[in-house]
Amino acid sequence: MNKLSYISLLFLLVAFGCSNDADYFFNKKISKNVIEGNRAFMSKDYIKAKELYKLALIENPNDPLALNNLAELFEIQNKYDSSLYFFNLSIKYDSINPYTYNNRGELFEIIGGKDAALEDFNKAIELDSLFSLAFLNRGELFLEMFQIDQAMDDYNKAISIDPLNPIFYNNRGDLKDINDDRLGAIEDFDKAIELDSLYGIAYVNRAFSKKLIHDFNGAILDYDKAISIDPLNPIFYYDRAEIRMEMGDAAGACSDWLISRDLGFDIPEYHDLIDSYCDSNLNYNSN
Repeated sequence: MNKLSYISLLFLLVAFGCSNDADYFFNKKISKNVIEGNRAFMSKDYIKAKELYKLALIENPNDPLALNNLAELFEIQNKYDSSLYFFNLSIKYDSINPYTYNNRGELFEIIGGKDAALEDFNKAIELDSLFSLAFLNRGELFLEMFQIDQAMDDYNKAISIDPLNPIFYNNRGDLKDINDDRLGAIEDFDKAIELDSLYGIAYVNRAFSKKLIHDFNGAILDYDKAISIDPLNPIFYYDRAEIRMEMGDAAGACSDWLISRDLGFDIPEYHDLIDSYCDSNLNYNSN
C-alpha cells in the first residue's frame, strides 16, 4: 500500500470524522491528545505527534487508538519492531477493530511476513465486509504472491464499494497492464485521472501503457503532464527520456536523463551510460 498517498485510514477518520467508513468510531470517546497527535502526524511533525500519543497513553494506557497511531508513527520511521509491538497492544485492547488489523497487515507486508499480512487483511474484511482499503491491500498482496485472479477480484470489490477512489482504478489498471490488457488499463487510468486530475502516477502509468501500444505522442503528453504536477520526480524524466529516444529525439532524451540524474536518480550503471552516450554523441556536459 502506498503510505504516502493513503496513510493510516484509521487516524484520518478519528482526526476529521468525515468518512463513510467511520461508523466504528462514532460511539467511541476519542482522546483530544490523539486527535491533536494525528494533526501533527499529518503535518509531519513526528516529534510532537509522538509526545501527544504518549500523553494520551498516560491518560489511558489501554487506549487502542493511541497505540495504533503510535505504531503507525514508528512504522513511518522504519522502526518496525516498535511498530509491531504497539499494533499488538492495540489489538490486545480492542480485538474487533478492523483498521488496526489492516494497518498491522501493511506492516507485515513491508517486513516480508506475507502469510501474517494475509491473515490480518482477512480478519479486517471479516470484521468489516465493506472495508474497501482492506480489499485493495489484500489485492496488492495477492499480486505480490502471483495470485492474479484473486488480486483482480479484490480490486473489483474495492471499486464496487468505493467507485470514486482514483487509487483503486490506478491499481487495477496496473494489474490489467500486467495481464496485457493495454486498452483496459488505459480505461482505468483514464478514470483515475478523471477523479483526480493531479494524480501524477496515473499519468505515468497511462503513458507506459500508451508506449506499449506505440502511441508515443500520447505517452509524451502524459509524461509532460506528470512532470508539470511533480517536477522534482527523477523517474518521470528518466521514463520520458526512453520514449524520446525511441522517437529519435536524442537531444531531448539526453536532456531528460541529465535532469533525472541531477534530481538524484542514483543508479551508477545508468550514469555511465548517460555520460558515455550524451557526451560522445551530443557534447552534453554531464557535470
